[in-house]
Amino acid sequence: MGFLVIHTDPLHTDFSHELAELSSAGAELRVLHVKTEEEVAAACQDADALLVTYAKVGRKALAAMPRLKIMVRTGVGYDSLDVAAATERKVMVANVPDYCISDLAEHTLALLLAWWRRIGELDRQVRTEGWGRPVKPVYRLEGKTLGILGLGRMGQAVAVRAKGFGLRLIAFDPYIPDPLFTSLGVERMDLDGLVKASDIVTIHSLLSKETRHTLCERTLRLMKPAAVVVNTARGGLINTDDLVRAIREGWIAGAALDVVEEEPLPMDHPIRSLPRVLLTPHAAWYSEEAEPELRRRAAQIVVRGLRGERPASLLNPEVLGGK
Repeated sequence: MGFLVIHTDPLHTDFSHELAELSSAGAELRVLHVKTEEEVAAACQDADALLVTYAKVGRKALAAMPRLKIMVRTGVGYDSLDVAAATERKVMVANVPDYCISDLAEHTLALLLAWWRRIGELDRQVRTEGWGRPVKPVYRLEGKTLGILGLGRMGQAVAVRAKGFGLRLIAFDPYIPDPLFTSLGVERMDLDGLVKASDIVTIHSLLSKETRHTLCERTLRLMKPAAVVVNTARGGLINTDDLVRAIREGWIAGAALDVVEEEPLPMDHPIRSLPRVLLTPHAAWYSEEAEPELRRRAAQIVVRGLRGERPASLLNPEVLGGK
């Protein structure tokens, strides 16, 4: 009997890339549209492997899938997957951590520049007034301080690109060694020091219990009144209610967000009405090159797992006995 691979909640309808890879392992692909833990538990009981976009997979779902060998998050972050529970059940968990690095870094800088130069406001002015005038104030970006929260692959890519704009680079990441900071020309700082010193704070951390609400009332109050927050990582890294209050009350100047805590963002959410907030719909990962790469590589990881091999991006290597 062949393997059954279930894609819980894909955002696309063409599965040619996945099928091309899965066929090499004689695996069947079943496409569902389930997102909650209860839905996954009910619909995926015969799965040997899961491809997961945003669906929640925890203890309840894992207990309902006795054949499951591997689940792969089709993306970078894996906060929707209970890695500890999977490890207890000897289920491999993997992600695709580096498929969209350049895309995300470009989107981050695009948001930063568009907010800083007030591009959205200028565009609306030209369209509604016929021409218009400079929107004030706008300050020179060169010489300002960019604070990077998380200096992993994504943070490093942003740092390399930001150098070209003449920005001073500082970062907070307790897991990255000093030599890497030095090689990138980035100054290491603690969290409080970073938010106090930064003109722009850009977030590139994974979401975990440790990092959830890194930016909250306490840290937002430490920031400069003219500072901006850019987030292309995970919405849960910022306490959204605190961010709304911070902008309304002038603790900071504004934000440029590709991700928010609740997605899709409700139409009546107060952050939509704030004048100096730039929003994009969780699109930083996307390019015509990135999407097929993600789909191919996620399927390749599944195949390795089904064959009993260790995927390069395995998040819980202990399930293979330290191999």
